[in-house]
Amino acid sequence: MGSFKNQSIFVEGRDAFVCEDAAYIGENFAFVIDGAGGVDGAHVTDDITDAKWFAEEWKTYLISALNSNRSILDIIKDGVPKIAEKYDTFDGAQSVKDKPSAAIAIVRMRDGYLEYFVLCDAVMIVRKKNGTCELITDARLNVLDDINFEHMKRIAKEKGIPNKDAFEYIKPYILENRYKMNTPDGYAALAHTTQELDSAVQGKFPLDEVADFVVFSDGFAESFDLFDIYASVDELIEDVSVNGIEQAAEKLHREHDKDPDCNVFVRNKKCDDISVVYAKIL
Repeated sequence: MGSFKNQSIFVEGRDAFVCEDAAYIGENFAFVIDGAGGVDGAHVTDDITDAKWFAEEWKTYLISALNSNRSILDIIKDGVPKIAEKYDTFDGAQSVKDKPSAAIAIVRMRDGYLEYFVLCDAVMIVRKKNGTCELITDARLNVLDDINFEHMKRIAKEKGIPNKDAFEYIKPYILENRYKMNTPDGYAALAHTTQELDSAVQGKFPLDEVADFVVFSDGFAESFDLFDIYASVDELIEDVSVNGIEQAAEKLHREHDKDPDCNVFVRNKKCDDISVVYAKIL
């Protein structure tokens, strides 16, 4: 089956109290999970936040399930009702309208191929031995987020406040997007239904064509799709492969510090949780 080489993993919360991202890398599979809590702030689980609970439950499940020979899609579909049922055992869970969800990127070696499964706004970059790179992600949620950022900028301007302070005012718009989750007109995510999971970005590469890969949450994707630290995904994976993930995250944090109010680079918060996994295929 093969195994990953020169692997590295990095997970960092946006504050000192909680990180709602999770990540893992083993001999032949890896993943990152970006948990998202309800906009209404509901908290019914026994973890610090419901989003953290959700991400950690999926991490535990996948570490066990991905060792099987089933397809990644089938593994995900089997996990949804199991974790949803577990969530519903908490007092008050039945009345939560905006339940926790997550974006995810999974990569696995199987039968001479490097398989991938990318859901929501998680990201994967694959570099082939011929030097070309492929960016693998699902842009549907990003399109909806960009619309909300326009609302945020408009409200901030009207009220004369920083963009980050206008976030509270766009929560109704975010909730509208959440109601589109796992619907044909919205976007797909790990949630409490298996609807639309077939629309995840899925595929595989022959192992002998792949040099290395990196998977990460949208918090790290800001390096190239918002702050332009890297002119291309080629530059990003080269920097991570040569200099490591941690220094790349530090570059991103320096940009965060230059724009704490989110006025130049529009986003919901100064910085987001970050999860990154890198490995070579030898």
